[in-house]
Amino acid sequence: MNIATIFGIIFGIAILAVATYTSTDSVGVFINIPGIAIVGGGTIAATFICYPLREVMRVLKVFMMAMGADELPLENYINVIVNLSKQVAAKGEENLEGSLKSIENEFLREGLQMLVDGYSKEEIKEILDNRIQQYNEQEHCAAGIYRTMATLSPAFGIIGTLIGLIAMMQGMGGNVGSIGPAMATALTTTLYGALFANMLFTPIAIKVENRIDEITLLMRVIRDGILFIKDKTPSAIVMDKLKGYLPPRKWATVKASK
Repeated sequence: MNIATIFGIIFGIAILAVATYTSTDSVGVFINIPGIAIVGGGTIAATFICYPLREVMRVLKVFMMAMGADELPLENYINVIVNLSKQVAAKGEENLEGSLKSIENEFLREGLQMLVDGYSKEEIKEILDNRIQQYNEQEHCAAGIYRTMATLSPAFGIIGTLIGLIAMMQGMGGNVGSIGPAMATALTTTLYGALFANMLFTPIAIKVENRIDEITLLMRVIRDGILFIKDKTPSAIVMDKLKGYLPPRKWATVKASK
């Protein structure tokens, strides 16, 4: 679970709640159910128009990706690959088949299966490169849904405000004292649109894009590792080459077991 994301959401809500409570004697003016319906419903409806249904339905899955752990254990995968290279050097590629069931990462498991099945280096590289590219493009497209929602919600906030202002002006011939409260209610939809865009949709989009880049980097490490194993590169060289994907502060965490 991503602690930073949870902390940010809770802290942001708390700050807004305190600021709202201390800025007015009537907190209820910030509660506008029709305004929330206009901004939320309009944003969702427009998103369905922009994207196919199957893409929109992935929004929740993408959000759960953002709620994942802060960092992927890249160094752990490098250690696994280095040890596998030692195993292949000692016993051959066929010996990998017994280790496949214990590998949870599907991309690594399928890459090793290609080694066992006797794929050539060129075939393995082509297949893995294509999968990396497709994953990166498709997941970034899913993250783009949140970018779109961040663009749409302020616009629907303004639409809600215009609707409120029209209704307010229509009733101006009556009680003049109601103009102030009506104006305040109308402006809350603009507030909702800005909040949804800047506290929800945009942060989630950035978080998801960063996570996609991390997973893509991991897939590249796995690809290179599998190609090194195919070339029967000595494990010490495999370790040193793959360490280049890590920041220097984590180089000491990569150690092949004896």
